[in-house]
Amino acid sequence: MTDPVAAGRLTLIGIGPGGLDYLTRRAERAIRGCDIVVGYRLYLELIIPLIEDKHYLEFPMGAELERAQESVRLAQEGKRVALVTGGDPGIYGMAEPVYRALGEMDEDAAAAVNLEVIPGVTAATASAALIGTPLIQDFAVISLSDRFVPWEVIEKRLRNTLEADLAVVIYEPASRHRPSHMMKAWRIISEYRKADGPVAIVRDATRPDETATLSTVGGMMELPYDMKTTVIIGNSASYLDRGLFLTPREHPDVAQG
Repeated sequence: MTDPVAAGRLTLIGIGPGGLDYLTRRAERAIRGCDIVVGYRLYLELIIPLIEDKHYLEFPMGAELERAQESVRLAQEGKRVALVTGGDPGIYGMAEPVYRALGEMDEDAAAAVNLEVIPGVTAATASAALIGTPLIQDFAVISLSDRFVPWEVIEKRLRNTLEADLAVVIYEPASRHRPSHMMKAWRIISEYRKADGPVAIVRDATRPDETATLSTVGGMMELPYDMKTTVIIGNSASYLDRGLFLTPREHPDVAQG
């Protein structure tokens, strides 16, 4: 593996859910060894202690492809570039724009870009660690953002996941542009889960303002939601006990068999 401090390379880095303690050692080495850091403003703010003496470029939300193209261009110039993204690069992150930017280039030029992808802790796993064992069996992650996926498709995915009795992690449940999406999702959830089914609402996992609230399907809409919130819906075997959100490791059919 080429070291991240080698000349002319692009390192795509998942910085995790936000807390610096949850940044992998590999990610920290790559950031410290780069010439320039590229990222969305919020992600750069989360790693300021690591980049305050470096040159960095801020890009707005919605400029993902431009962010990727500029990072590739800088790497081609011989710079050691760290392109940072929240969570994991391949989960609602910057991996797709980077590969798309490389795919638009001449094949030889794209092959000459030294690319390394460093994975990161996800909001799903960071949130689950705070509350018990909600994701100990199979689960799915669904974003309610319809920037890239039509709402009709999101709704179908949510229904199919709930019908299959998977636990569900919901990203981006609401924003100022999507104030009603969580209510729409809740109506669907209520069709497949009992009113006393466990729910967790986690905001800013691993960050200073972290909160984790346990609720139920019947009571969850009494709580606030925004883009920094992660929602976890249990499967049919999940339950609340002594302040914990628990899912058995064994499926009930196995335990009874």
